[in-house]
Amino acid sequence: MPLSDRIRKLAQKFATPHEAHGSGSSRVGLETGRASQTESEPSMALGEAWSVSDAQKIMAGRVGANSYKVNTCLLDAKLATAPIPTNAWWQNLIVESGDQPIVMGPYMIKSLNESLVVCAPTAMHANTFVASAWHDDWRMDMTGSTRRVVAYDSVSVTVRYEGSVLANVPLVKGAVFATIVLEAPTVVRLSTIHAIIGVCAGDAPGSTIVQLNNGSTWLMWCEGNVVLRQCGMSGLESSIPMQGAVRLALVANGASAISALLSACTAIPIGGDVSINATNETAEFSIAWKVRGSGDLLMCAQPHHQHVLNAEWMDDVGSYWSSKGTLRVARGTKWQWCESIEPLGFAGQTELCAQHKEKLRELVAIDACALADSVLPPDSYFFGKALARAARIALIADEVDDPHSRDMAVQQVTEWFEPWLNGTNSNPLVYDTEWFGIVSSSGLCDAHADFGQGRYNDHHFHYGYFVYAAAVLAKLHPEWTTCHRDALDIFARDYCNLNTKDTSFTLLRCFDIYEGNSWAAGLFPFADSRNQESTSEAINAYYAAYLYALATRRPQIAHAVRGVLQLEARTARTYWHVDDICNVYPHEYSCDKAVVGILWSSKADYATFFGNNPEYIYGIQFLPYTPATALLIKRAWIEKIWAPYLQRVADSAQTDAWREIIDLTYAVVDKNATLDRIARISSHDDGNSASNAYYWVATAPEP
Repeated sequence: MPLSDRIRKLAQKFATPHEAHGSGSSRVGLETGRASQTESEPSMALGEAWSVSDAQKIMAGRVGANSYKVNTCLLDAKLATAPIPTNAWWQNLIVESGDQPIVMGPYMIKSLNESLVVCAPTAMHANTFVASAWHDDWRMDMTGSTRRVVAYDSVSVTVRYEGSVLANVPLVKGAVFATIVLEAPTVVRLSTIHAIIGVCAGDAPGSTIVQLNNGSTWLMWCEGNVVLRQCGMSGLESSIPMQGAVRLALVANGASAISALLSACTAIPIGGDVSINATNETAEFSIAWKVRGSGDLLMCAQPHHQHVLNAEWMDDVGSYWSSKGTLRVARGTKWQWCESIEPLGFAGQTELCAQHKEKLRELVAIDACALADSVLPPDSYFFGKALARAARIALIADEVDDPHSRDMAVQQVTEWFEPWLNGTNSNPLVYDTEWFGIVSSSGLCDAHADFGQGRYNDHHFHYGYFVYAAAVLAKLHPEWTTCHRDALDIFARDYCNLNTKDTSFTLLRCFDIYEGNSWAAGLFPFADSRNQESTSEAINAYYAAYLYALATRRPQIAHAVRGVLQLEARTARTYWHVDDICNVYPHEYSCDKAVVGILWSSKADYATFFGNNPEYIYGIQFLPYTPATALLIKRAWIEKIWAPYLQRVADSAQTDAWREIIDLTYAVVDKNATLDRIARISSHDDGNSASNAYYWVATAPEP
């Protein structure tokens, strides 16, 4: 079965390097909190933006309201009047009944009507997964109250409870404490599924140390020096009604941890301002944590932070377990780190020699001629792949000085693209006025159409291919691009908007700056929270936006997106690649494999959504092959995993298409051996071609 048919069937279940460099730098502020009861207006992003023309006007009447409605019982109605996040780390709070957990760092949280549940997850792993075991460690009684999201920014979300209990719950990524801020005098009632075996007063006023029969110890702190006392076998209750913060922290390192945590009780994180300051060589990311109160602010850093963050590490606090590896505690109200920018442009990493150019002229002529016979898929994902494939053929033809093949391919790309821009294709794109995004007509009313595209699943995967084609056209056919610029910008704005004042699209729809990676799952609830399968397609999406910004002469956007791309690539190598930058996974999982197929907020899975063949699990982390693949596939890692894993997976693959995807990784180790291996290939992935496969090998990074 062809690769595209297999995925389609199974998934329905659910320039040369120096051309990359513009001039100057860009600083983009990414404060995303919308006007609400608890937050002020967002700050203005600095630097050039994509077109901020009204999306409905650009779509020329192709507008509709999603059949899946915003639930204003879960999301404050004021927030629903502006672009709404659809792929945020806290999305579970506002989809369906809003009762699935979110992951904020060391804790998983369920925000329910009448209660807030805090879990410090414990490890649960086997050969094919690393998961976070959920248990109701602490349940805060909110009887008689309902909850809804009232504010958010790039690193936090605030939930408000109203009714018998009035409270705000600031849920901030990496917070060492879980916090509930009571706004009216309330008797605090906490319960646990465990038995309480010890309660004693801490050294600071209002602090209580609680030991549970599962071996854990917790520090509780109540503002106003209110004391908690044991109530029954598994409950705690305040001695009097209190108003202010109630804070809970797992004690990870005995007495020294308690001392450090006590110094941090009064410093309550409530959000953060995030910025990217990018140049040709570096991208500096910063998070300025917003804090209520004084004292030491303690926040948890993930492994990818720990590699680069210049922080004051508080190892006395101990470390916390997570499915993405050990969390380390840092003190301070501002985080800063730099991503080193690797050279990248339209062309590959090495120049083509005369022999390779000659071979590519032969291959690209065949590929370009065959485009006219293509059968175009109606969905945005597979059509996007076909479009980007044709654009790659055009670009390769241009580089090997074959203007005839280039012009044929460019003509096909423009002819295929235009119906999607003017809405005359069979499945027109429409602007969704409910969730503020571009979705397919089929997806507007059918949650499962086009791989959940109407529910904002995989938007960066789908539209990244469109934007790549737009970038190539901007380079090879700038007149056409100029005529269609606003319509082309729409695709980039949908998933890669950096402008917080854009009233048509949410900010960086899929990318999570704290996590360093994108989330693909849209408006679907999952017990393991958010997920992303194909890191390579995420990288392709930001690579495409970067090239498009360069080709349309918007260097400030290009710099900022290039920083996002570099961070996405590094976190892919940290969490999806086993033992590449490091190994964050236990031996039971990592002993016989080299990748994670799907990374969730609270789980790592050796699987895909469309099947469990090893070639699927590995291959979905490598396609499509472009010059940006060099950010992801490094020689040292491929050398290490080729013989034990990749070669075996390629040789046993059931189709040539998947076999070639695996084989192509070896180009960073041995180009000639890779050319020999792909010489046996007779069919290609629907996003690949013979000329593109050969081009990747010929221009792959040299040892």
